[in-house]
Amino acid sequence: MEQHTLRRRGLGLRGTDPKVSPGYILYTPLTSRTAHLISTTGEEVHKWTLPYRAGRHSRLLPDGNLAYNGAHPDAPNLFPMWAKYRGGAMIQVSPSGEILREYRDPKAHHDQHHLPDGKLLYTTLEALTPEEAARVQGGITGSEAPGGIVYGDCIKLVEPWSSSNRSSSEDFEGDGKGGAKLLWSWRAIDHLDPELFRMHQDYPREHWPLINSVSFDSDGNIIASMRNTSSVVVISRETGEVLWHLTQPVVNQQHCAHELPSGDLLIFDNGVFRPGISVPFTRAIVVARKTKEIVWEYKDPSTGGIGLFTPFMGSAQKLRNGNVVLCEAATGRILEVTEAGELVWEFVVPQLSDYTAVLGERELEEMSKMGFAYESNAIFRAYKYLPEEVPWLKGE
Repeated sequence: MEQHTLRRRGLGLRGTDPKVSPGYILYTPLTSRTAHLISTTGEEVHKWTLPYRAGRHSRLLPDGNLAYNGAHPDAPNLFPMWAKYRGGAMIQVSPSGEILREYRDPKAHHDQHHLPDGKLLYTTLEALTPEEAARVQGGITGSEAPGGIVYGDCIKLVEPWSSSNRSSSEDFEGDGKGGAKLLWSWRAIDHLDPELFRMHQDYPREHWPLINSVSFDSDGNIIASMRNTSSVVVISRETGEVLWHLTQPVVNQQHCAHELPSGDLLIFDNGVFRPGISVPFTRAIVVARKTKEIVWEYKDPSTGGIGLFTPFMGSAQKLRNGNVVLCEAATGRILEVTEAGELVWEFVVPQLSDYTAVLGERELEEMSKMGFAYESNAIFRAYKYLPEEVPWLKGE
């Protein structure tokens, strides 16, 4: 009998409905160096093979190129979980696989957002001073990173790849594999109230507040999702202050918070440590910016919610026809649902592999300690693109 649960339950296309939106799904297996574009029939229509293992996810840019966020090949060993979620090698790749641009930051992680004008908005971290670390509230006592260090998040906006915009060594970022002019930066410890944004009591005190997504809103301010404080914030681009925030019980270890054309926020709410509820479930929610009320929600209706659950990672994307693409990341399941909550497409990533082919010996040892020595089809996010957004496919 097949012993791997996901193989036994079935991989690839699991079902489709005429209400599915036309287009192509892009996903990046975390145990690979590849990105895959598939049709609604589940057929792979294009594949990229990249020089770095997946640091998190990839996107298609308006010019048709792939923005890929790989794992930096020489990143420092900061703490055990760092081996799993670090990024730092931010590249743009043509459909034919040619690397067009590259920028690297060895301490970047999670979201590295390639903008249409060539700029990069991304998350990185730095060691806090002992005085700053003492201000961070919550977490497991004595669980700091080696050396008693607490790493604090930063957000950076940079303009990479062009030597013409370099004005001085002080504002030039990068590790030698491509540089960038620093346009804006923000340190969480300088602007967050540590009491209001407490780390959950069951998290190690190695990394705070663990920002897992960043994006711009329509005013040019920054929306950030902070996992181990269960909070979403809007940060003033002008002053760095927190203009708006959302926290439990509305969001719980959430991911992928971003603005819709309406001004409301679409958030993938993982549901871990949801207060007052003993059985966790994952949902996608739209939260009204003005009232902080949930104005739309999707959770699995056939199981009381528990049929959709990923304790970490994941994404939600609203399509032009109103459908929403969901990524149940830990088990590689991608869904499309209508606004009315009807499931119209389901696909399970068939690339099952372990990390042995893409990790070095030291990182493999760290991953094994954390219980990640198994075959996985996990992905961080999935995105869907209309046929007209992938015009180069017609020539293949």
